[in-house]
Amino acid sequence: MAHEVRAAGSGTASPSPSPAPASSQLSKAPTTASGTPSGDASFKFPHYYNYPPMFTLQPNLNTRRAQLDKWSSLVLAYCRHYRIFRLVVAQAAGGEASSPGSASGPVRVDGNDAAAAVTAADVDDAAPSIAYYAPDLFRNRTIDRTMPAGEVREVFDDLRRQGRIEVISAPATATLTATTAPTDSFSCYVFWRTPEEWAAAVEAFVDETAQRGSVLTLYELTSGDGTRSSELHGLDPVVLQRALAVLVKRGKAQVFGSEESLGVKFF
Repeated sequence: MAHEVRAAGSGTASPSPSPAPASSQLSKAPTTASGTPSGDASFKFPHYYNYPPMFTLQPNLNTRRAQLDKWSSLVLAYCRHYRIFRLVVAQAAGGEASSPGSASGPVRVDGNDAAAAVTAADVDDAAPSIAYYAPDLFRNRTIDRTMPAGEVREVFDDLRRQGRIEVISAPATATLTATTAPTDSFSCYVFWRTPEEWAAAVEAFVDETAQRGSVLTLYELTSGDGTRSSELHGLDPVVLQRALAVLVKRGKAQVFGSEESLGVKFF
């Protein structure tokens, strides 16, 4: 089956990886993380992205900690800019992140066999989330530097410890650890806003629209006409559910219904 890989465009303003299979295609039309047409404003990388030593984690613990902080911030800023909620990190057998051609910016992975388009990364096509991966995030073609796959995993492991990603698939383990082979690919949800911050945004929307005591579907919260001017519009369904779980725990919401048609009541 042919795969379709589309270049993503910009979402909200804010502050990588060998050739793809022949069946993959790069669309010239920029899209948002939700797949709709958008402007083509590119992400502006920070100055340290052009500093060659940044692409190798240093043995000195203080220096290494500073590098991890910078890379973690960069991943979150990049995903926020393009409104990416689900990121695929795919690595080639040579230990470098794989990349579809010379694409700049995030690349959307489509199709039931999407895993093959990202070097066997498990994209879990049953999930409602749209998966992207970033060919330019850990590969700077201008200075000809690519971060080694094992060190890329260390960056994401640091993000996991901070609670800023949730690993969806990792072949050998559910978390990123030193026992996971550096050539393994994985995908994750990226919380460039924490579930608590999204929960606050949901509450603010409910209050602004006088919806306390009302029942709303998850579709209405992320795709309905009422949220078009809200930051909730286009929010990934899984990230929304993580935010709602925060409100449920606080006794401010109740989620009910089937997986196909979940509703939420706000108190």
